[in-house]
Amino acid sequence: MNNSRIVERIISKERLEPYLNRHDNDLEKALNHYKINILISQSFYPILAVLEVGLRNSIDYQLTRKFNDDKWFDNHEYVKIASRFHIDRISQARTNIMSEKKAITPGRIISELSFGFWTSLFDLKFEMTLWKNLRLAFPNCPKEIRKRKTMSSKFNRIRKLRNRIFHHEAIAWNLDVLQTYKTEIIEGINWLDKDLINWTVELNNIDETIGKYRQIIE
Repeated sequence: MNNSRIVERIISKERLEPYLNRHDNDLEKALNHYKINILISQSFYPILAVLEVGLRNSIDYQLTRKFNDDKWFDNHEYVKIASRFHIDRISQARTNIMSEKKAITPGRIISELSFGFWTSLFDLKFEMTLWKNLRLAFPNCPKEIRKRKTMSSKFNRIRKLRNRIFHHEAIAWNLDVLQTYKTEIIEGINWLDKDLINWTVELNNIDETIGKYRQIIE
């Protein structure tokens, strides 16, 4: 069995199928595209990490201020407006921390909650209860577009890309669309803090990575 067939067996035919379809069942080209997909996904990781950590900490700061409680996720005023989804995610975070035999602290709870938890706080459900405070998490966003609906749409689009990358799924098809995602992520970081975006410059090599492999994919 040649190396390509071994790789195909380990990665799985089902996972390679989109790549095989793209390259007329040429296994070598499909595997090469799959490898490039990993490299491009890897190039997105640094700015996604900055955005995700920055977003959750900024939201945590604003909700701590709103409820005057660094355990706002347990505060009865928050619990009254939270959905079952949020209560369950907080409970699961607590369970995960306990399973690792660690002390439950606000910082550990915040770190354990998923990106989906944070983006869901921009849902319509919270427009009248949380948005007035959450909008302050984006001091560098122009006021005319600093709307709950804008944030919900933007960060849920980014969340979907983030999940595809973190679940090792294909993203490297339309490279122009990936450029749009890159712009969205950078804009989101900039909205959180104008200095933070400058700090990420050395972490962002998406353009170089896409440029290197564009001809092979297209």
